[in-house]
Amino acid sequence: MTETEVEQVVKKYFENQFPRFSTSQQCGVQFGVKQGIADVVLHQPIRDETGYFVAIAEGKTSPLPIPRAQARAQLKSYMSATNAQYGVLAVGTDPGNWEFCENKYNNWFAQINQEDFERGIEKWKPMSARISHLWKRIALFLGVLFIVSILSLLLLWPDPPEPVVYITETGRKYHTYNCNFLKQYADGKFAIYLGEAEKNYAPCQICSPHRAEKSR
Repeated sequence: MTETEVEQVVKKYFENQFPRFSTSQQCGVQFGVKQGIADVVLHQPIRDETGYFVAIAEGKTSPLPIPRAQARAQLKSYMSATNAQYGVLAVGTDPGNWEFCENKYNNWFAQINQEDFERGIEKWKPMSARISHLWKRIALFLGVLFIVSILSLLLLWPDPPEPVVYITETGRKYHTYNCNFLKQYADGKFAIYLGEAEKNYAPCQICSPHRAEKSR
C-alpha cells in the first residue's frame, strides 16, 4: 500500500459522499512565504477555480510512518492555513480507521465521528455566510433586548407626583402656595393633595389652583 493509493480511496469517498463539492489531489497550500501540498481537498468551486476549502485529508500508509501526533499536527496546519472547517487523517484505506476532526473556532480542533463529519459537511456554508448568520443572530438578540428594555422602563416608570395645594383650618377653599389670600396664614396653612382637596373644598377664585396645578 502506498500513500497514493490511500489518497485515491479518500478522493473516491469525498466524490461519492459529497457530490455537490469538488475534490482535488495534491493541492497547493500557502503558509506565509512557504507552500505545502495537501493530499486531498474537498472544496467549493468558484467560477471553475478552487474556492472555499471545506475539508482536507492527509493520507498515510498503515502502519503510520511517523508518530500519530505529528501526522495530526500536519493536518491541522493545513486546516489552519486554509480555514478549512473539517479534516481527515486517513491512515490506510479503511474509513473505519480514519480520524475525523473539526476546526471549531480560533483553531480549536475537536475530534468527531464519521457521522458528525458527514452531517457537518452537508450543512456547510462559507465562512462569510456563517459570519453573516452570526451577525443576524446578534442583531436579533440586541433588537429583542432593546424592546424588552423599553417595555421594562414603561412598566416601571413611576407615576408623576400628585399636585399639592394648601388649605387653612377654617377656610373652605384650596389655594396655591403663593396665593395672596394665604399670606395672612403664613403659619396656619396645610398642604393637601389636589385630589383630596377637590372632594371637600372649592378652588380659590384668586389663584385658581385647579388650573395652575393641573397644568404642570
